[in-house]
Amino acid sequence: MLKNMKKIIFFLLVCIASTNAASLELKVMQQKVLPNGNAYGLESGIYFELTDLEPFVMYKLQYSEDLKKWTDMVHLGTYQMAMTSPYYTWNELPPSKCFFRIVVAW
Repeated sequence: MLKNMKKIIFFLLVCIASTNAASLELKVMQQKVLPNGNAYGLESGIYFELTDLEPFVMYKLQYSEDLKKWTDMVHLGTYQMAMTSPYYTWNELPPSKCFFRIVVAW
């Protein structure tokens, strides 16, 4: 778990402004550890707090390693002004540092 976190030392969060000004905030979660050193609960990972969303608009959460090629992580449809993204463990994310953004899908 810590080994995977060290692979991704710096996650840079990029909020690309669009006409709706939706924004996202990266939330890093650590796996819980008992006093004897045994880990329990969810694996360490991240999720995103999404705010300033337009209701009934489809968004895409994307990542990029070079700010040129963007890869979709998940499509999010919303009827609210704010929401939480799915949870991603370190193993589900790219092994190197990367950038994130939220954009209107259509």
